[in-house]
Amino acid sequence: MTERMGEWTAPAPTRASAAVVNAVTQGNLDAAMQGAVRRALRQRLDAIASKALDEALKDEMLAELVQSAAAAARSSLLEPAVDAPAEHEPPALYYPTVLEFVTGFLLPVYRRPATGQGSTWCPQWWRHAEANARLTALWRAWEHLRLDAGTGSSVWFRDHADHHMAVLLSADGPFKGCKPEGHADRLQPLPSTPPPDGLFRIDGQTGEGDADA
Repeated sequence: MTERMGEWTAPAPTRASAAVVNAVTQGNLDAAMQGAVRRALRQRLDAIASKALDEALKDEMLAELVQSAAAAARSSLLEPAVDAPAEHEPPALYYPTVLEFVTGFLLPVYRRPATGQGSTWCPQWWRHAEANARLTALWRAWEHLRLDAGTGSSVWFRDHADHHMAVLLSADGPFKGCKPEGHADRLQPLPSTPPPDGLFRIDGQTGEGDADA
């Protein structure tokens, strides 16, 4: 109740009470009461939730949330990136150099008679450019095929060792003139006559010989 100028004034009807009055006049009190109560409770709960949210989101809390979010963003940007492990890195060499491969594996394993007649070998193999190149190829092929535990060893002997060693040990191979006891420089580079000017010209990034020039 409220008082105005010493007189009693009835309070303004709410939406719920108006619904009750209408329901009474229409003879449907139970249904009307249920609907009115639901609406009143919903309004009350909405008001409570709104007030609680307003209380929670005060300026201080909002500022704290903003600062926390900013700090997290800075931390994520400034944190050093962790390098992902490199993929497909080549395995470490078993023999670091061709010298260690030849002396540590090839010579003890690939044994042949070297008389200096039908076959020969130079103890200073590293002084022969062709021998050095072939032995390096053997070394690289062995390092690659040793990782194949199945047929790698067989492939290396069949396709690489037997081929290159037959050339190296041949009496007419790069060690011709040498003996197992010592090196001899008897072989000369294959002869080459300078070609006519303009026969080999650079096309783009490569040099190709023009046989019709």
